Amino acid sequence: MADSVAAGPVSGSAWHDVRDWSADRWAIAAGIVALVAPTLWSLSRYHWSTSDGAHGPIILTSGLWLLFRQRDHFRFCPRSIKIGWLALGPPLLLLILYARTFRLLGLEATAVYATLLLMALFYWGPQTVRTQWVPITYLAFLIKPPDILIVELTQPLKIMISQVAAAVLHAADYPVAASGVLIQVAQYELLVQQACAGLGSLLTLLAMGMIYVHLTRPATRGHVLMLLLSILPIAVLANLLRVLILVLLTYHVSDAAAQSFAHEMAGVFTFAMSMFGMLLVDMALTAWHRQRR
Repeated sequence: MADSVAAGPVSGSAWHDVRDWSADRWAIAAGIVALVAPTLWSLSRYHWSTSDGAHGPIILTSGLWLLFRQRDHFRFCPRSIKIGWLALGPPLLLLILYARTFRLLGLEATAVYATLLLMALFYWGPQTVRTQWVPITYLAFLIKPPDILIVELTQPLKIMISQVAAAVLHAADYPVAASGVLIQVAQYELLVQQACAGLGSLLTLLAMGMIYVHLTRPATRGHVLMLLLSILPIAVLANLLRVLILVLLTYHVSDAAAQSFAHEMAGVFTFAMSMFGMLLVDMALTAWHRQRR
């Protein structure tokens, strides 16, 4: 992509006192709000209210905070790329309209994200986008993944977690058996849903791990790589603990207790255990590197 910066002085930080904003900046801000607000509303209603998308508000808030803390690095310099790139704008807007009409939330969020990225390149320049690649990539986790992809990715995890949970409980002399994603304990049958299959926790932990690495800045690349690679097994282990807790609640209390408020609390417990596990891995890697030095 060419960095064809327009001639003329580059204005100051884009985050100066809003009272000093010119009319064009107010128009850009109004356009961004009009573009983003309907998509955020749809995400909050149809995705963030589910277990798979519960991480959305956390990512949105922390992502905006990351951008705000880097506000002094933003320079408002319109026409920072060749104006020909704006030819991508109308197709993206038509794609947003199409997705909103037919309620294709994942496609809509992707098109909105791409439009905002194009606007950032045009108004703030490729250099600013490159320096802010961490929060920009982090905010991409707000995009709802396709349902087909969710099913394909979670099915093997659901089967594995069901089998391992049944084996652990059977070794502890519980009357339990598993068939596929179905766990039977005594007279109860439990279906391991997508929320218990690791995908929601995995996406959240990937996002949180990315920000954790960005803020703590480990000393070596090996430390960063090992920390990121540990996210998948940590998420799977945490979801295994969640399934075990729900099965034990069903057996010792009741099926209604396991499927009510306790089910949501188990999700909070899963996220807390996952974050705690990532911190333990970070501490172990830090101690190992210190010992080597």
